[in-house]
Amino acid sequence: MQPGISSHPDSKDQYNLNDRLIVIGVRHHSPACAKLVRRTIEDHAPAFVLIEGPADFNPHIEDLRLAHQLPLAIFSFHATHRRTLASYSPFCSYSPEWVALQTAWSTGATPLFCDLPAWHPDFGDRTNRYADPHGKRAAAVEQAAANALGEEGRDAFWDAIAEQSPPQELEERLASYFDLLRPDGAEDPREFARERYMAAHAAWALGEAKDRKVVLICGGWHAQAVRLLSRQASGDLPAIPQLNEGERAGSYVVPYDYRRLDRFAGYASGMPAPAYYEDVFTHGLDQAADNAQNAIAATLRAAGQVVSTADRVAWHAHAKALSMARGHRSVLRADLLDAALATLVKDALDMPAAWTRDGALRSGTHPALVAMLRALTGERCGKLAPGTRQPPLMADIRARLDDLGLIPEPRPRDVVLDWNVPLDRERAHVLHALCILGIPGFERGGEPMALGTVAPKETFRLVLHRDADGAQIEASRWGGTVAMATAAVLSDRAEQAGDDLESLSACLADALFSGLLALENELTERIAAGLASSHDIRAIGVSGLEIVRLYRFGEVFGDAGHKALGRLCEAVFSRVMWIMEAIRNEDEGIKAIRALLACRDMMRDCPTPDMDIPSFISGLERCVSNQESPAALAGAAFGTLIACGQTFPEDVCGRMQRFSGPDRLGDFLSGLFALAREGISRSEPVIGSVRGIVEGWNDEAFLRALPSLRRAFSFFPPRERERLAGAIVRSHGGNEAQAEVQAMAWMRQSTPMTDQASAIALEATVARRLAEAGLM
Repeated sequence: MQPGISSHPDSKDQYNLNDRLIVIGVRHHSPACAKLVRRTIEDHAPAFVLIEGPADFNPHIEDLRLAHQLPLAIFSFHATHRRTLASYSPFCSYSPEWVALQTAWSTGATPLFCDLPAWHPDFGDRTNRYADPHGKRAAAVEQAAANALGEEGRDAFWDAIAEQSPPQELEERLASYFDLLRPDGAEDPREFARERYMAAHAAWALGEAKDRKVVLICGGWHAQAVRLLSRQASGDLPAIPQLNEGERAGSYVVPYDYRRLDRFAGYASGMPAPAYYEDVFTHGLDQAADNAQNAIAATLRAAGQVVSTADRVAWHAHAKALSMARGHRSVLRADLLDAALATLVKDALDMPAAWTRDGALRSGTHPALVAMLRALTGERCGKLAPGTRQPPLMADIRARLDDLGLIPEPRPRDVVLDWNVPLDRERAHVLHALCILGIPGFERGGEPMALGTVAPKETFRLVLHRDADGAQIEASRWGGTVAMATAAVLSDRAEQAGDDLESLSACLADALFSGLLALENELTERIAAGLASSHDIRAIGVSGLEIVRLYRFGEVFGDAGHKALGRLCEAVFSRVMWIMEAIRNEDEGIKAIRALLACRDMMRDCPTPDMDIPSFISGLERCVSNQESPAALAGAAFGTLIACGQTFPEDVCGRMQRFSGPDRLGDFLSGLFALAREGISRSEPVIGSVRGIVEGWNDEAFLRALPSLRRAFSFFPPRERERLAGAIVRSHGGNEAQAEVQAMAWMRQSTPMTDQASAIALEATVARRLAEAGLM
């Protein structure tokens, strides 16, 4: 028993009260339970119908009475200055909770939600209200019961005991099932606060109902505990927990869809196959099986699988036989799927069929099985009725888009924005913000186009999207205006990033493109502090490349933003100069390439007064000449000197001999090509030196060097690689025509390079073994 629960009533009055309380324990989104709820309410005509759902939504419960297109959900959020949490309470036409609402209104009862708000601490981080945590014991008991009936999986077990149950037996079966999972409302400290809150609502409703009855619908896991706790409740209406200062919370109706509702998509407490169970609720099991067979056949045929009339006859007969062998009254979902697997799928499966186990579909599930389950999921999407209450964010988005001429239309349109134009800059701020908020219908066309320090131009594609309203409602958890919500999203991302320079730099870029000046300042300070203490040369390099990319755009981010980016460039430059000469590990040398790329761009394209370029050049020269420098670092340092005009490409030929071993040349060239590709690609002496070194290796050395050489030459685009291939052919005596043909053949060969390398290795092994046996 739970703390404070007594199974013994204290008085005759409490017996009478509980005689008038009808608690229906359900499985969420079960057609059989939905029908039971409807019959019970119609038979007993209660004064109140209490429903497991967020009690703070009761002032807005009439929102659910509008002519919505199901499925939909109550979206609830809770926000503090540190984090934002959201959860959903989904409804479809066959959800017991939805049927309870509609039947209550049709019979004159008062429906109320009676559970804690979704933002209450007792929910933790749960994103789905109806995801009851049954625990390992209940799962083991349920599995044992399923095995005893010969059913595979909890869904097949549920269908066998509940969905095909005669109506007059269902209530008793449900009571036995939930008592099996949680005997006599056994202790569950995680759920105690919620169950006590629901029980308090029940006691209050009984007092208000006078001599009439009260029906309470909740997950079957809670039912017995709620019955027992209601006997001890005071009868006062439980208050909605109050928010602390600085906290925000809200609940709104949002559209939902069957794919999100399907348990195989990861929905924790759903029934699988929403489209199938909608048919079960509307037409019954037999018609649902026929409709499901048609849907599966159509989906498989659309995927290219032949499903003949003979296949369908065999499938139908097999499903009937399975149903009869298992003692089912009708063909159930598991019968239909097992029969389809036996008659339509010819391949062996690498894992048990998805419908025999819990959880989302796993990677590697057979495509035919995925298609079958998708057919049973259906494509139904919800749509809100006109006049549905909306959060302030939606009005702000509409106003901003209208003012700027950016209202989406049914036909897609591209909007090209020039950051040199003030109006376009304001439009870009809003569109970037909507992309950050994840509002569909606003798609950014790649990275901004920029050359040198020219302000960027970028393209957005706008289109009226069916999910836009729902996404805007869900985004309202972050704030009531576009700027407030976007800043909250980026602040949350920055909080999650911690000291990760790469993530913080990405947040800074988004803040700049969204025009969030206050957040820019905060992020700039955090990045500067992170750069000053970081020893991660890769993170410094990635961050530096993003910062210098932004700095190139000039003053489109405002004078203050441009100066702040300049200070960050100086911080990156200084930190790389401090760290690079201490690098001795080859892996770290590879990681340093990006850092030197960022510094090269700063020196070459956008130097600032406080960059100590002479000292940096001296450091690069020491990296090149130091015998302990990793090959990649030495190559990158030399490449930087070439790119900045401090030396000539041909000067590398003499230095290259130091890195001529198969374990070092590829790394050296990776650094060199990454930093000075343009200068190196047209230097025949450099390419000739590389060719001479490689030709001096035997096959074993070449194969050992091949991965790093491939990485090095990957810094050249395909057209330049083809030109280099032609130069190699000419260096071996080929004429221009031969060079062009051979280079084109090399670049367009169909056999993967890895296969060619494996063939060379195999040939070398065969030759060695033949030589060892004296056969060569």
